[in-house]
Amino acid sequence: MYSSLTDSLVAAALLASSSLVSGRPGRPRAERAGSFDLPLTWSSFGFLGNVSIGTPPQQIVSFVDWTWINQYVFTTACHGDKDRTFDCFSKEQTIFNQSQSSTFREESVLYPSRTWNPNHFFFYEDLTVDHASDVEVVGPSSARLVIQAADFQFNITNDPYPFAGVYGLSPVFKGDNESIQSPFYQAWSAGAWPDPFVAFHYCYNGSIDTSKSTCGGHDALQTLGGYNDSLIDGGISWYDIEMFEEVNTVDFVYKPPIYNYWTLKLTELSLGDKVQAINKSTGAGAIFDHASYGRGAPLSVNAYEELVSTSGATSITLDLPPNNGNQSFYEVDCDSVDTLPPIKYQFGGSERVWEVTPSSYVENMNNTCVLNIRTLGDGDMIAGNFGETFAKDKYIIFDFEKLKVGLGDLRWQ
Repeated sequence: MYSSLTDSLVAAALLASSSLVSGRPGRPRAERAGSFDLPLTWSSFGFLGNVSIGTPPQQIVSFVDWTWINQYVFTTACHGDKDRTFDCFSKEQTIFNQSQSSTFREESVLYPSRTWNPNHFFFYEDLTVDHASDVEVVGPSSARLVIQAADFQFNITNDPYPFAGVYGLSPVFKGDNESIQSPFYQAWSAGAWPDPFVAFHYCYNGSIDTSKSTCGGHDALQTLGGYNDSLIDGGISWYDIEMFEEVNTVDFVYKPPIYNYWTLKLTELSLGDKVQAINKSTGAGAIFDHASYGRGAPLSVNAYEELVSTSGATSITLDLPPNNGNQSFYEVDCDSVDTLPPIKYQFGGSERVWEVTPSSYVENMNNTCVLNIRTLGDGDMIAGNFGETFAKDKYIIFDFEKLKVGLGDLRWQ
């Protein structure tokens, strides 16, 4: 169920021991930078962007993740031993070599090691981190940050990742210490970014911007330290985020739990003009996530069944489905896509309606038109991940200071 952020800070604080102090004292102020458009490249995992860590700087391709709490980075550590790196990693795996950075500092006195199991990176393999600090550079911004230095616990020697870190962008609540603060928030707090905003827009294949000029030729842009008014067609609608405890039951399951998400209260869900039921006991949460879990238009199980029935869709088995949800997939007649209903959402605090059109939630896969829908839970709407599919033709802003999400229609250039 929902609760206010103030009343739920105790739950969020489960991530940190009560013995931890609220930040490493004496951190120098960083030099202020302007805002920066971080170019993003689409991958099967999510969007990837470049950051640098250490002195001299080591370039780290990072998975940019709205739902993670810090800068996570692969290091040489494997099962607690910095000399066993390739017992865990492929020799082709890019890592951050902490021993080659003159500015790397262990921070275990302030922030002890932490392990999550289960988690949503490695599921039932341990996600173990040691806390350290080092200098991170993103575009024009440079600041010393507390980071999560991975101590890898299992073997991926045959399967290297296309990235070496995770640049987390989840919200920061009052009382969260630096070990659970996103790198952007830490840098902004140190004066390295001018404003507490990050923004996102997606130049997806099939948009009217066939050259992706709106994204500077890239797949997407994650703007840090501001947002671009010229890319917003009309006004911005601002929404307060909510603490939604069911997220750790039906969506992102972590032990110990994590509750730092850009979550809005979903107040209405419709297929065309037909309103769909929302879970009466918990309400429904809209969790913003533009990684792989944000692919597919979010619907309840019941609403999906209605869409399948009214569209005349038929079941299909796919080797590579359009999203990683556990629901079944269905195909529709490609000639009838324009007759399907738009999926409409309203969020708490505004009556403004946001649509995902049929052309956005139907994927043409080798001339087979597949409903790209993702469901969570059972029955009526309880939660959904609002990411890549929802973001089409929209401009999304996160305000780290006021803990708000801003939405606008994207003005294509």
